[in-house]
Amino acid sequence: MLKNSKNLSAYDYGDACTFYLGAIIVTLISQAVAGIVASALSGAVPDIASNGDFNTAFMIVIQLANAAFIYFYTKIKRKKFDFTFVRRDGDGKGITPAVIIVPIVAAVVLMVGMYLPTVWYGYFTRVIGVPKSAGEIELSSVSSIVMIIIASVALAPCMEETIYRGVLLHGMRREKTEVKAVMFSALAFTIMHMNVVQVVFQFALGVLSGFVALKSKRLLPSVILHATANGLALLIQLPAIAAWLLSCELWLTGHVAAAVFITLGLFVAAGGALYFIVKYAFGRAPEEAERQTVAEVEPAAKEIEEAAQEGETDDEKANKVVEVRKAAGRSDGTFKYFIGIGICAVMLIVNLVTVIVS
Repeated sequence: MLKNSKNLSAYDYGDACTFYLGAIIVTLISQAVAGIVASALSGAVPDIASNGDFNTAFMIVIQLANAAFIYFYTKIKRKKFDFTFVRRDGDGKGITPAVIIVPIVAAVVLMVGMYLPTVWYGYFTRVIGVPKSAGEIELSSVSSIVMIIIASVALAPCMEETIYRGVLLHGMRREKTEVKAVMFSALAFTIMHMNVVQVVFQFALGVLSGFVALKSKRLLPSVILHATANGLALLIQLPAIAAWLLSCELWLTGHVAAAVFITLGLFVAAGGALYFIVKYAFGRAPEEAERQTVAEVEPAAKEIEEAAQEGETDDEKANKVVEVRKAAGRSDGTFKYFIGIGICAVMLIVNLVTVIVS
């Protein structure tokens, strides 16, 4: 764990959900600014909304806004992270080849297993009226290509992993099982993109990244996994690769039985491979120390007095206050988590309707 100061408290469940809601608000504000700027420039720059340089530049702006939010919110609220980035939590073990290689291999396996399910999901979205080009960014200039690499392969993995697999996932682990914490954080990560075309692959990436972060006991492997997955998504858009993949898709659409067996076979094989990769590839980690909870914070004297009953010791009084605080924090955190999910879900629906009717 990162012990920056004894005067700082770690993100608990409620704090983590509040942090997540704040990150969503920052993202929405950044997107609103992008819309305002696009409207202001629409007269001078034709097709500004689909301009690759404009969109990729704002992708960088959004990630820089996330970085500023992470830093200033954590500093102002006097919080600290209860996860590590590079050295393994528990024993401080440094980077090994597995920390670099395993996430890259996992990203490739994930892409192989999820490619066809994502393709068939794309066919479904087109049936309901979503154009094939929805969510795509025009990359017609060198500058737009460079900026999207910076945004999606460098900045986004660092910022989004810190928010969703760092603060949110580890905060949720205080109140939920490991599996539930991973699933809830993956759902938040998926809906945050507000893009109906991306939901299948993004959720799979979020789940895998969550387990990688927990099993490796540090955040760097999930950042590498995320960056590799985004890089592969860009790579398969190269004309030669895209043409070959399209020919495979067309053949499969004409051979339904083969499409079903190949899709299920790759999905199951990739799932099995990823299970063993995540479970065994990072080596044996030390037993996890008990996480800091509100029980470590000395309750206020007034609250102790209000919770006290005659004959109780000071420790018993303090424990009652702690339980009250934990229950209040749990309720407040859940409410804020679903507020964030709800906001993103509404924006997702708005974006879906917009691309269908436009």
